[in-house]
Amino acid sequence: MISVIIPIYNALNDVKICLQSIVENFDFTNGEVILINDCSNHETSQYLNEFVSLNNNFILENNECNLGYIKTCNNGIKKANGDIVVLLNSDTKIPAGFCKKISDCFNSDKNIGVASPVASHSWLFNISLPLGYSIEKMNTLLDTKHKVEYPLIPAAEGFCFCIRKELLEKQGYLDEVYGKGYHEEVDFSYRAIKNGYKIVLIDNLYVYHRRNASFGVWSRAKLIKQNNKIFKDRWGDLRERYEEEIDFVNPVYKIKKDLFPLKSWLFSIEKQKNVKTFKVLGITFKFSV
Repeated sequence: MISVIIPIYNALNDVKICLQSIVENFDFTNGEVILINDCSNHETSQYLNEFVSLNNNFILENNECNLGYIKTCNNGIKKANGDIVVLLNSDTKIPAGFCKKISDCFNSDKNIGVASPVASHSWLFNISLPLGYSIEKMNTLLDTKHKVEYPLIPAAEGFCFCIRKELLEKQGYLDEVYGKGYHEEVDFSYRAIKNGYKIVLIDNLYVYHRRNASFGVWSRAKLIKQNNKIFKDRWGDLRERYEEEIDFVNPVYKIKKDLFPLKSWLFSIEKQKNVKTFKVLGITFKFSV
């Protein structure tokens, strides 16, 4: 069973798109969706109350005051009944097959503790939605042109953060030292790695993500700056050491090549150990990294 937890703070237009995609594509026979209104404005709060009155498959929790992303997620996790918990941003749009692809990933290896999909906007695992393409078409391309591998990655991404419930029970929830958010998902991923779990990319699932809808660019930058020192003091160069250990090459390079071979031939970047290969119009340049 999959429990999806969606913290919501304003950005009503994005919330509407997200919820409509869940109505159309979420498998409620094998899952639940918990909406948590983190003290949004009146318009958003009123919409959510009306929405759940018309869609009784959804559960709505209302925070009495604004708790921020991390505390809101942790409270949602405590209420979740699924063996897989998905923390889903309210500025996302999910495709058909969402639940099955997540379940298939975790069922493929009991040591997978955390996972996230490819997205239209993310830090590392980003494939921009081409003009004229829908997320349904992107998922069809992944199904037909790319062989799923669930490659190891250094950290899952927070917009669609999928966690095995067993791992939450063993290592605890998101660390609330990070306040209202940012770096908490990477911190959780690193703790999972230390505890012997795998972090993987669900490389056959493509999710639309608008990014920065609730906080905006300036608020986000401030939050990141506040949490940088905490994160760096705790983890140091772990990422570099782990990437070297698993010989990490961003799997998005291969996915793009599979989906758009002509575009990949014109322009591509691939990392091979300590050498990065840069190609333009078929001409190869190499430099050390």
